[in-house]
Amino acid sequence: MESGSAGGRPKAMGRAAEAIGTGRSGLYSSLLALAVAVASLPGAAATTRPAKARAPEFARSCRVEPPDLGPVWQSETARKSADEDDEDDGKPDGSADSDGDDDDDTVPGLIVPGSATCLAISGTVTAGLQFDSYRVPKAGDAVPRPSFSWPTTANLRIATAQLLPSGLYVGTAFEVSTAPAAGQPDTSTIQEATLSVGPMLFGLAGSRFSFWTGEDFAFSARSPGRNVGLIAWERDLTERWNLALALEDPTAATTTSIPVSRGRVPDGVARLVYTQGALTLHLAGALRDVPGQPAKLGRAGIVGATYKVTALGRPGEVTAQIARAVDAAAYIGSSLDTTIVRQVLAPADSARGFSAVLAAKREWTDELASNFYVSRYQIAVPFTDASKGKLRIDRLSANLVWTPVEGFKAGIEGSIAQTRAAFQSRALPATIGGRLLSGQIFIERSF
Repeated sequence: MESGSAGGRPKAMGRAAEAIGTGRSGLYSSLLALAVAVASLPGAAATTRPAKARAPEFARSCRVEPPDLGPVWQSETARKSADEDDEDDGKPDGSADSDGDDDDDTVPGLIVPGSATCLAISGTVTAGLQFDSYRVPKAGDAVPRPSFSWPTTANLRIATAQLLPSGLYVGTAFEVSTAPAAGQPDTSTIQEATLSVGPMLFGLAGSRFSFWTGEDFAFSARSPGRNVGLIAWERDLTERWNLALALEDPTAATTTSIPVSRGRVPDGVARLVYTQGALTLHLAGALRDVPGQPAKLGRAGIVGATYKVTALGRPGEVTAQIARAVDAAAYIGSSLDTTIVRQVLAPADSARGFSAVLAAKREWTDELASNFYVSRYQIAVPFTDASKGKLRIDRLSANLVWTPVEGFKAGIEGSIAQTRAAFQSRALPATIGGRLLSGQIFIERSF
């Protein structure tokens, strides 16, 4: 039968055998016939088909979050609970669980195809109309006239996180901000540039000493927080206690800060944070080497607490902190206080003082919230006759913020600051030593 041989061989094999058996001369003809026969086998035919195209890879969602190292001392109950959570919710690849709640400390990102690194890009743009009015007795025409301004700030943050096969966490963060400077074009400032390896953190970041940052107020976007060059170690001791140890260099700060002299060694900072239910307690201390003849030991301490409350069925929270410093003025006061103090103190000044803050937040509806705080900053320079004096800043601020959708908010904010300064043999700006009244309407977009 022409279509095949008795053994079920294909027609091509029959033709190959016929070519060899008919006495065609030459090795070339024999090899050609054999090649045709082999190519006609079912297995060989399968190998000559083009490979199937690979399915396209898509970026998977993930979250950049601090490393989950677990407490040093973990109770049996907490260990069992953690094991159950790992079985139910754990995802070793770091992909996000759509059914889980987002953590405030995490940032959504994407795992780029072909990589095990989670990349997150976020940012904030804040714009508004601000009114400032000064009242400084005895300053005369040197006092600035009431004025309007259009401050606009923006910041961009890029963060990565990766869990190595060995289980070691590696992460990076880089944040830059652009903010207006008085009488100058907008300036860009590096807020953060860090490398995280397990529980260790290296680079430029916020001081581990600080607690209340005023993040619910618009001024926090326009007055960058206190950042320092640091090497830090942080770890949960138990389910409720967290310990951080850091070597910090305030002279490496890129944001507005109080001038300080560089010590022979970095500053040492230790911080304990206790969390239980609605309560968060913050305890920190700092020691710094103050150069001079003779050299001195500067020191600072802070106690802060936040308590979440529910009143009339709506959530809110109350925060209080007090800080004390001796020859370590850079560690006390808010970022707004710092912008004034840096115009008064010199790096060589020996100063002592304290700062205190009481703040409250109330959510009236799911979209509307109000914030309030009152603060005092007081410092004295008692040891040098040429600059002997005192500085006190009392501040009160409140706002009303509307957040119709996630990532967008608008609000109105007002503040009153009363400054009293008395320094001998030192010229001070005309705006220091009186009252400053500020008001602003702002909008903010986050992504």
